[in-house]
Amino acid sequence: MDMKALDVLKSVTLLYVEDDKETREELAMILEPWVGELHVACDGEEGLRLFEEKSPDIVVTDIQMPRVSGLAMSSEIRRLVPEQPIIVVSAYNDVEYLFRAIELGIDQYITKPLNVDRLLDKLVHITTANLAMKERRLNLVLLEQYKHLVDESAIVCKLDLTGKITYVNAKMCEISGFSADELIGREMSVLQHDSELPQRAHATFVDARSGRKWAGIVKNRRNNGEMYVVERSLVPIVNDHGMVTEIVALDVDVTPFYETYKNLVDVLSRTHLTLEEQRHFVGEYKRALELGTCVCVTDQAHRIVSINRQFETLLGLPSADLEGEPVSRIMPDLKDERCLDEVQQANQEHFTSRVVTIVGHEGKAMQFSVGFVGVHDLSGAVKSIIMICQDITESMRLSRDIVDTQRELLYMLGEVVESRSQETGEHIRRVAQVSKFLALKAGLDPDIAEMIETTAPMHDVGKVGIRDAILQKPGKLTEDEYEEMKAHASIGFSILGKVDRPLIGVAANIAHQHHERHDGMGYPRGLKGDEISMEARIVGIADVLDALLSSRIYKPAWDEQRAYDYFREQRGKQFSPELTDLLLTHWDAIMALRNGNN
Repeated sequence: MDMKALDVLKSVTLLYVEDDKETREELAMILEPWVGELHVACDGEEGLRLFEEKSPDIVVTDIQMPRVSGLAMSSEIRRLVPEQPIIVVSAYNDVEYLFRAIELGIDQYITKPLNVDRLLDKLVHITTANLAMKERRLNLVLLEQYKHLVDESAIVCKLDLTGKITYVNAKMCEISGFSADELIGREMSVLQHDSELPQRAHATFVDARSGRKWAGIVKNRRNNGEMYVVERSLVPIVNDHGMVTEIVALDVDVTPFYETYKNLVDVLSRTHLTLEEQRHFVGEYKRALELGTCVCVTDQAHRIVSINRQFETLLGLPSADLEGEPVSRIMPDLKDERCLDEVQQANQEHFTSRVVTIVGHEGKAMQFSVGFVGVHDLSGAVKSIIMICQDITESMRLSRDIVDTQRELLYMLGEVVESRSQETGEHIRRVAQVSKFLALKAGLDPDIAEMIETTAPMHDVGKVGIRDAILQKPGKLTEDEYEEMKAHASIGFSILGKVDRPLIGVAANIAHQHHERHDGMGYPRGLKGDEISMEARIVGIADVLDALLSSRIYKPAWDEQRAYDYFREQRGKQFSPELTDLLLTHWDAIMALRNGNN
């Protein structure tokens, strides 16, 4: 037993119920130093009273006791708290009672004579799983709060795959002047301003419907016909099969900025103005923007001419140090030709905006939404470029935090499951890495490949419902034991399928199908070929690969040649021919990836 692992028990409140005084006192003396709080009862009646008073994290109970038995107490406890972890201590001849315990949903038990190390190990596993589930519930609450925050701060609209509106939030109604009833069921074009090209709006929707994110500036109309301008992000929402089910439009009102930029372009386009007059107008508009916006001006060679005070403060760099420097000093990803491309697009659309990383004092990286406006001379050549910059670092961080929280949660739960099988967390990390590699080689979108990498660690989550005696059996399973082991695929799906989140939905699909076979001889549903989702086929291969090359409690590790030959033999039988070919073609690269030489 790893003594360090026992530290997790310091946070545990434990209820121990045992009628035999000598056993009770001896075990209580052993457990007390390890757990945070220990309560001891001599029978089920006292145990039930202490449970209601102390709300313990884990209950350890004997079965046969006077007055109220351990099972009767457990039944009442499960009625009060359905998910309460309970460990039953039983004798080898308590078979009838064990079946009753299983009916109550109790799958943790230890046989007498009691092995203290075994009990402590179970307590550690249960506590670790409890902490992970608590954090998962907390993360779900946080995700709901983030959703509420987005709904409160952004203009939100949902579309079905035909382009009809299915949901609008209060901010959408407020800015557009339409009520929710006036918008829901109608096409998004009802909000489109007359100056917006219908072909452009249709093309962006088709892009989103095909699974590609889109961001840009859109001109909408209010109910009274007035125009307002938003910076829009169209985000496709996918189901557990990777299919787009709806599209969410997140808008930010940029009307004041757009009007300022449009006025600037209109004024500077008047050819009767002299260059001196144009410079005058640039100065006037710069002063107008000074209070509320970060502004950076470059010359035609993309050297910084000036930055305003707000931008200077945010960067932590004095304008004097930046003047004359190439713009790539603060915008390293923005090449000279990209600046001109953006200006040319701005000339066509009157305004264009892109997300750019800006580096400030001591290398501090920030995310900005940057609008590009070209200032032209009388011949139409670009004389300088004005970049209007809006700091969006915090909103980008919140989005990344939500994804990172889900990713860490999935890895954590995956490691909890692997620890019950006496395997290390390295197994799930290797499976995740190889899965992403195969997904990319199969031509999947990088976002989908990353989603598969994130969800792969949960492929065996259903093993939390399988008895330790089976998970940790050193020899071959009997036919009945194997049937019980096979249930982990369905158990995993039932656990993850209850969470209504796209990322968790993919994890549920992988957990359910990763033991299906290409020839239809797999489980639990006997799917074959393309009936098996791509993500499950990929993770299924990665899982078997790592299992073959790793030592397990029931077998030694195979050498690479033997594993290679196995996959070649099982091509088109257990595994998809296409994915098997990718695996064998890139065998050396995958072996290097597994060995940490990536």
